[in-house]
Amino acid sequence: MNDIPSSRDRDLPPGRQRVLREYLMREISETQIHETGSADRGNGAEVRPVRTFWRRPAVVAPVTAAALTIAVVVGVSVTRDAATGPGQGPDVPTASQGKGSEGAAELLEQIAKAAEKQPFPEVGDDQFVYVKRVSYHWKENPKMMMKVPKGCATTTEGHEWGMREFWESVDGQHEGLSRDDGPGGKNIDRPIARPLPGKDMPNYFRQVEELPTDPVEMYRWLYDLQKKGDKPSGKRADDVKAYGKVVRLLTSQLLPPRTAAALYRAAAMIPGLTVVKGVAEDAAGRHGVAVAMNESNPFAGPDAVGTRTELVFSEKTFAFLGETTIRIVGPKDKCDPRVVGDLVEARAAIDRAVVDKIGQNP
Repeated sequence: MNDIPSSRDRDLPPGRQRVLREYLMREISETQIHETGSADRGNGAEVRPVRTFWRRPAVVAPVTAAALTIAVVVGVSVTRDAATGPGQGPDVPTASQGKGSEGAAELLEQIAKAAEKQPFPEVGDDQFVYVKRVSYHWKENPKMMMKVPKGCATTTEGHEWGMREFWESVDGQHEGLSRDDGPGGKNIDRPIARPLPGKDMPNYFRQVEELPTDPVEMYRWLYDLQKKGDKPSGKRADDVKAYGKVVRLLTSQLLPPRTAAALYRAAAMIPGLTVVKGVAEDAAGRHGVAVAMNESNPFAGPDAVGTRTELVFSEKTFAFLGETTIRIVGPKDKCDPRVVGDLVEARAAIDRAVVDKIGQNP
């Protein structure tokens, strides 16, 4: 891994601190921040697969995507330009600078502290990571597809839908198993081939263990900073890619406590994050608080345009509940049936554990 910058290298010069402080004070005075009351129905509520068309209740009646974002955001975005000045390349920030949003950074620190306190078992090479999740995609929802006018192009591609269980090899050397909730309550089992080592993302638990447990090094991994002295480009596309890696890692892998804590603290350094309260909901219907970014979902593809992706956490325990992507703009054309607040796709993490064999439940 790259050398960690010294504490002297990490400090912002006084001039940059003053610019950042003045920018924040100006934004706070000019931005009206709305907080919605939490509609938490309890994170211990019965889990149910999403089988019907779901539309998020509108907090306000927005005219544009920006209006909706302002209505549900707690915190103020900090731009890299304010921190670095014109023409200067951005440095690798620490957890106390370069934050996407003050509100998001504070929330992610609380989540990190909760994560690193979680007990975690010893894991053997011949064991399996068990994952149970509920998934939704609008193209798999019959009620949504009925809204598509005749003559519009549609796809028959498969998307995750309903309850699914996975048993994946800890060391990547054993065949795994996936189990779908099939018609009539019958399970559909499919083998999972032994995974190859992932290049950009870990494909199994032993690779996850190789990820950094230091927030700055995790930040370098998120931005793919390979060489000592490499810095983020400052382009939004790279911020979106980094956030996408956070989404993929949280939804696909079991993370040891120190790895999870480092990931949350590294995510706090990504610009453009916001906090969503009250209306954040996962695919299983559980309410929570979310860290979000616009047009950033690595699973949505073209559907990511005009959306906001939210990582939803329990407001009581700060446990990760799932990822949700909703529309924040109206229909793109006559063939687009989705409106503001419509669910695009979602994944809810119902259970994760380590078991001794495929087919075994925790």
